[in-house]
Amino acid sequence: MDTIVLSKVGGILGPFAMIFGLILNAIYEVLDLVGIQNVALTIVLFTLIANILMLPLTIKQQRYARVSALVTPEVQKIQKKYKGKTDELSQRRLQAETAEIYQKYGASPSSGCLPMLISFPIMIALYRIIYNIPSYVNSIYSLFQTVAEPISKAANGAEIMEGLIKELNIAVSGFDINNIEKIIDVLNNVKTTGWDTVANAFASNPEVVQAINGVKDTIIEINSMPGGLNVMDAPVHLSQGISGIFPGILIPILAGVTQYLSVKITTPKTNNVQDQQNEMAGSMKTMNAVMPLVSVWFCITLPAGVGLYWVCNAVFRTMGIIIVNRFFNNKDIDQLVKENTEKIAEKKAKKGLNSPSASGTERSYQSMSDIAKANRSKKDYNAKNYNSSNADKPLNADSISSIAHMLDRNKKDN
Repeated sequence: MDTIVLSKVGGILGPFAMIFGLILNAIYEVLDLVGIQNVALTIVLFTLIANILMLPLTIKQQRYARVSALVTPEVQKIQKKYKGKTDELSQRRLQAETAEIYQKYGASPSSGCLPMLISFPIMIALYRIIYNIPSYVNSIYSLFQTVAEPISKAANGAEIMEGLIKELNIAVSGFDINNIEKIIDVLNNVKTTGWDTVANAFASNPEVVQAINGVKDTIIEINSMPGGLNVMDAPVHLSQGISGIFPGILIPILAGVTQYLSVKITTPKTNNVQDQQNEMAGSMKTMNAVMPLVSVWFCITLPAGVGLYWVCNAVFRTMGIIIVNRFFNNKDIDQLVKENTEKIAEKKAKKGLNSPSASGTERSYQSMSDIAKANRSKKDYNAKNYNSSNADKPLNADSISSIAHMLDRNKKDN
């Protein structure tokens, strides 16, 4: 078996592309063994497996969403309480009281962001793979290589290819006739009706024409979709009348509908007035309303294979979230909070933070007064400025300041 080419996606996306590229190639080869050579079916199965592999991130996001439904209203009340107060003391109190809420529920302000930050580059890598399938599937790469090699040796090959790039409106950066990869990039973006144009451009070179005629039908066949569509063609061609609109128009329509349903089903419902007034919540609602329209536009302009991936990803992701939510709905929220706090305790234990000297700062605080007592106990206030009667005194500016500093240290330790 030839060595698969994995040079298309680099940087931070490189490792994700390498893993998912190997999966994509394996799926196609398994289908090939049973006599099915079809890129569209490969994309569907690939998207399903990718979503299964990303299920742990989905579970983490939904776990945070359940706990966040309790945390957010309390945090917003505190923010409202200190709204407009920019003095140092008020900011310290805000920080201390907010940290106490998160600690009570075993949550963290970054808990919901981390899975999203991880999943975002994965999604981009998946998109790039779908857009450059020949670079990740050995047998498809070989088909394009059959044409690319004689083109690289053809007289005036560079001039002819640059003319085809303009004529067929193909986007490729840094084209180099001596680079097989760049030639394959161009050929991969040739539409079904464009292969005759490429063959005619190289009419003076029989070797290139013979190579094109030898693989053209195979490439078109493996890229075919139901309804006469092709994964590398745009789904809608207005210039071709009804036949150019239907059934291709179903792809952008399904993309918009599935995106809308995904948002509708997976977004937690709230009747909280503070949520409605929250700027971030308002921004999320706007984005959720715009995303289905963006999906429709992308899937009209991009190849049908990308649209197919977009639709399948929305469907499988929604199904995964529904299943995960059903699991969490069977769990008592108190049990979920308990599990969160136990996980945090385990992480701290691994870091050696549950030693006797740290017990005063790592226990579960139930009130601001408890935090103050623990902090006084740890510092001991040099014994001369502190006596047992001070532990029951109301919080003042100094104690709040101490709490804030202590929580800052705890945050860094975590």
